[in-house]
Amino acid sequence: MSNSSTNESFTSSIDVSSPFFIGSSDNPNFVLVSNVFTSVGFNSWKLSMVISLSAKNKLGFVDGTIIAPLSTSSTYSNWFRANSMVVSWILNSVSKMIVDSLLFLPTAKEIWQELHHRFEQSDGALIYQMQQQLYSLSQGADDFSSYFTKFTKLWDKVRMIQFIPNCTCGASVAINKFFEEKRLIQLLMGLDESYKIIRGEILMMKPLPYVLTAYSLLIQEERQRGINLPSTLSNDAVIMQISSDSSCAQNAHLQSLQEIRAHKGLILPSYWFSFNLQIHEEQER
Repeated sequence: MSNSSTNESFTSSIDVSSPFFIGSSDNPNFVLVSNVFTSVGFNSWKLSMVISLSAKNKLGFVDGTIIAPLSTSSTYSNWFRANSMVVSWILNSVSKMIVDSLLFLPTAKEIWQELHHRFEQSDGALIYQMQQQLYSLSQGADDFSSYFTKFTKLWDKVRMIQFIPNCTCGASVAINKFFEEKRLIQLLMGLDESYKIIRGEILMMKPLPYVLTAYSLLIQEERQRGINLPSTLSNDAVIMQISSDSSCAQNAHLQSLQEIRAHKGLILPSYWFSFNLQIHEEQER
């Protein structure tokens, strides 16, 4: 009870906007990301961790912006407590095999740097594999929405692996335009041939539209096809229904004759049934 009171008073003395503040819902067993890192896909894991740490106001402990105070400083205990919490969160977010090699690093910053050195280096084989998947991706039998989802997922993975820092120079607009046009062309290349007309119209636009604009045009095209599809099939459906009704009528007529024959005890020749069925068919025509 006394320990709980001490912790509450300790926490209440720290401003909630301070990175040293630890909320009541924070605990060392907390897992920040849904997928534990297992040495594959470091960049996507890192992005998820950065988002989660930023939301917790603890990103400074891993990127070096929060510097460890001297052990004699009055803020050292606050820093040490918050740093230990971040260390626990990182260790909970990687596989046990990786954890064993990080346990003896004292700060969250050192653990973060170690992970960077070991896993952030570009993997040439992985880049080749992802680029190959991207260039071989085609719509096939998928609807456009499903194809676009697959394409975006692959494109984002490639951009994550081949990370390009944000540029604030004058060339940034041209660089962004280059990648946007490259993405658009790649998307259009994988479309089914039934989209060749709308694809040609998009390629004729000057300047080329953004990918999201092209997405909107292609979705409208797909929806329009969905509206027109029932009318295309209506004739075949009607013919099939008429054929089915005619067959049912013939069977019902023959069955009624057979029932009369059985009920009256009449012995009617088989040609009599054929003759009546022929008359019935001529009347229907």
